[in-house]
Amino acid sequence: MPFSHTRPMIRRNPMPWCLLLMGLLLLLPAASGAQSAPAVRPRVEVTGSAVRVSDLFAGPLPAALKRHGDTTVFNAPMPGKERFVPGAFLARKLSLLAGAKALEITAPNRVCLVRKGQRLSDKRLLPFLEAMARTTWKGSVAVSELRVTGRRTLPLGSLALTPDTKRARVRKNRIELPVAVSVNGTSMGRLTLSGEAHIMKNVVVASVSIPKGETLSADQITLASRPVSPSGTDILTDPALAVGREATRPIASGTELTSRLVKAPPLVKRGDGVRIRYTQGGLLITATGIARETGGLGDFIKVKNSRSGKGITCRVIGQCRVEPFL
Repeated sequence: MPFSHTRPMIRRNPMPWCLLLMGLLLLLPAASGAQSAPAVRPRVEVTGSAVRVSDLFAGPLPAALKRHGDTTVFNAPMPGKERFVPGAFLARKLSLLAGAKALEITAPNRVCLVRKGQRLSDKRLLPFLEAMARTTWKGSVAVSELRVTGRRTLPLGSLALTPDTKRARVRKNRIELPVAVSVNGTSMGRLTLSGEAHIMKNVVVASVSIPKGETLSADQITLASRPVSPSGTDILTDPALAVGREATRPIASGTELTSRLVKAPPLVKRGDGVRIRYTQGGLLITATGIARETGGLGDFIKVKNSRSGKGITCRVIGQCRVEPFL
C-alpha cells in the first residue's frame, strides 16, 4: 500500500479581523464629526459695510448656518482699513444662532476683518485743477504740488466726481477747488484739491556762474523756457533788463534772474551831493541835497534838502540827479 502524506488543515480564527473592522467603524463618526466642525477664517475680506455669516467661512456652509448666511455679525471697518476681533467673541456670537450651538464652531485667537475699497490717485484728480487753471490764466499752464483734503479711499462701485467751480478760490498762483464725490449715486462728501499753477515762459537765465558785484554782459545770460508763477512779476523776461546791471549776490549757472538778483550800477552814492529837479507843467524847480542812500537808475532813495534840512524820497533819474516822489 503506497504511503501518502497529507498536510493537516489549519483553521484561521476570524475574530481579530472582525474586531479591527468594528474599531474602524466606531472611529468613522468621530472623524466625520471633526471634519464637519466649521472654522472661522483668520482673515476675512468684505466689500460692503457689514460682515455676514457667509463671509466668515471658506467653502459651503453647514445646513444649520446656511440659513443664516446673510445675517450681519459685525460692522465692517472703513474702506481700505482693517480691524482685529477676538476669535472667541465671534465663535460665541455665532453659537447663539438657532441650530448653530451643536456645531462647535472654532476660531483663531484673532480674526482680521478687511474692507476692500478704491483709492483716488493724483492722476485722476490733477486734471480737475489743470482745467481750472486754464480757465484762469492764458498760455500753457501746468499744476504741481497737488494736495488733497478729505477721504481718498472710498467704497467699491461706480465713482462720480463733480468739481464745484463756483466755490473755487485763486490766491496768486495757488488754486483751491472743491469736488463732490459719490459712489453708486450715494454722496460721499467732498474733497478739496489745491496746487501751484505755473506758466511756461522764456525767462532770462544765467549761462555761467556770476560772482557778486560783477556787471552782467550779453554772453553771460540766455533765454530758456521755464515754469513760472502766473503772478510772478520780478522774473526778467527781457535780456536788456539784465545787461549792464550788477549781481547783488553770487549767481549759479542756470539760475533764473529776478529784479532782486541784479541791480542797476549806482549813479548816486550815499553822501554824494545831488541836484533835485522838479517839474510841473511848464514850471521847473531845482535844488540841491545830500543823498542818504545809494541807488541806481530808477531806484528810490532818501535825500536831505540842503536848504530846508528836510528828508524827502526821490527817484534817481541820472548821474547825481534825482526828482521828488510826490
